[in-house]
Amino acid sequence: MKKARITAAVCATAMTGVLLTSGQIPATTTPSAVAASAPAALASARTDGEALQRSLRAAPEEGLETPFEQSNGSRWTSVAQARKFRHQLDAASDRVTVQTVGRSGDRQPIELVSVGFPRPKPLAEAAKGSVVLFNCSIHGNEPSGREGCLQMARDMSTTNDPNWKRLLKQSTVLFININPDGWKANTRGNADGVDVNRDFLGLKTPEAQTLAKVMRDWKPDVMNDLHEFGPREYYDTQALVLWPRNRNVDPQIHDLSQRMVNDYTGAQIEAGGHSTGIYGELVKDGVAFQQIAGDHQARILRNYTGLKHITGQLTETASRAVPDDADQGATAVNRRRVTDQYASAMGSMSMMMENRRQLARQSDQAAERATQAGADRSGVIYFSGQDNMLPTSSAGVETNPMCGYQLTAAQLKDTRQTMKLHGISWTRNDDGAYVSLAQPGRSLIPLLFDERAEYGITEAAPVTQC
Repeated sequence: MKKARITAAVCATAMTGVLLTSGQIPATTTPSAVAASAPAALASARTDGEALQRSLRAAPEEGLETPFEQSNGSRWTSVAQARKFRHQLDAASDRVTVQTVGRSGDRQPIELVSVGFPRPKPLAEAAKGSVVLFNCSIHGNEPSGREGCLQMARDMSTTNDPNWKRLLKQSTVLFININPDGWKANTRGNADGVDVNRDFLGLKTPEAQTLAKVMRDWKPDVMNDLHEFGPREYYDTQALVLWPRNRNVDPQIHDLSQRMVNDYTGAQIEAGGHSTGIYGELVKDGVAFQQIAGDHQARILRNYTGLKHITGQLTETASRAVPDDADQGATAVNRRRVTDQYASAMGSMSMMMENRRQLARQSDQAAERATQAGADRSGVIYFSGQDNMLPTSSAGVETNPMCGYQLTAAQLKDTRQTMKLHGISWTRNDDGAYVSLAQPGRSLIPLLFDERAEYGITEAAPVTQC
């Protein structure tokens, strides 16, 4: 029997505050604007965010610390040190399990950390319940998300707060670092120089394949994808957040994701006194005037998450000092980077605590709605545009959806493993295989097989006679 003998270290920066529970706001509104416009009754609504943050922050004097914490932010944790840290958690606490779920291009293990109470549920049981997944820095040269994940996994393994014990009994929390090669080399891409965050349709990299398999099998209801960005003029808040913007994302999943960004993760970062904005939007005098990133691409994890019926988001922290950090040194900026990742993760956990049943129900119902839409040939399929932008040409939209797609035998051979990883089913026939849209992957299938798809994996024949 393991013994929960590790004690959590004190987080570098104290963060408190009340999270809002308001409804949806326009896509161009920043999280800070939510606080300014919310009714007073909403501002005083009960929330567990502050209590959860405080309970994890408190700790005895001694305990397991990451190299980053030991150095007070002057040294990032290495791949080998992180692996040792994770296995120390596994050995010390019944609440933590570490397992190898894949291998990188250079054959390094990709490890999945599971946290639950009194111990993590096995995969099959967890997938039927509530699951939160943190993708801890897909780019190897963006270290703050990794540090935030290590600290949060440790803190979850030691807290005796009853709110956390209840949450961890009801929900499984997963942490994964899928790019250890980039981490080791301090590069954005993997060992082959590929940006893994542009591979969630083709799934050609072993790293993207591993994460797709985890998402398929564990069926997370919530996902937070942790990144960093290079600040510039008009793009200089301490953190940025964004929801899935692809127009094929189920409307309820889209709205829940936007709600998580605006009312939970962004609000939690701001509760710590740090500034936030919407990823990809340049802002002057409080008004967004240009979008430079954060588009609809289904091959990017943030959008792929929504297409998989998961309430998800992107979190980005500024990798250098911004005007709000003007009086801070380099190590203080490093601590701020990690603090904001931790706060965003805390916001996701608050979202889960307050909306657990709704999140799980909507993930299931979104899959059912997609299947029914495919069977009815209802709705619209989009090949361009995003939630704040309609397609500008007829090639970007299909108003009379097809029944499915016919693959040749050669196409089936080339794509069958990719379809398996996406969780897409097919039926063999004399010509190869038929992929029906009457399945949960209805919103994803045309983006894989249609000739109009920007990042499709093959051009299959649409079938219009069901």
